[in-house]
Amino acid sequence: MVRAIDLQTAILQTSPMEKIQQIQQHHAELQQKYHQLRLSEEDRLAREKVNDFKEADKSKIRTRIERETREKGSGNKHQNQAELHAEEMSEDSEEGGLINITV
Repeated sequence: MVRAIDLQTAILQTSPMEKIQQIQQHHAELQQKYHQLRLSEEDRLAREKVNDFKEADKSKIRTRIERETREKGSGNKHQNQAELHAEEMSEDSEEGGLINITV
């Protein structure tokens, strides 16, 4: 059997215990929200980093293609100049030709 004094003490202690439990529950909910926000922010930053990497990669490819195109264009000019020089050299060699000397 429960004594009246024990019952009165138990009733008085239930109110603070309920408040403590509510605070602990509320604190856990706040912690969970904080972690969820932090994770979503990290995820957003990771996605931005991936997008920046993709854009940088596309930019590098575009730059390389442009450079190769320019080199091909200037390479053709150099090739044409080299062909002209080779033709001039062959014309010069035809004028001198080979000399057959027998002793």
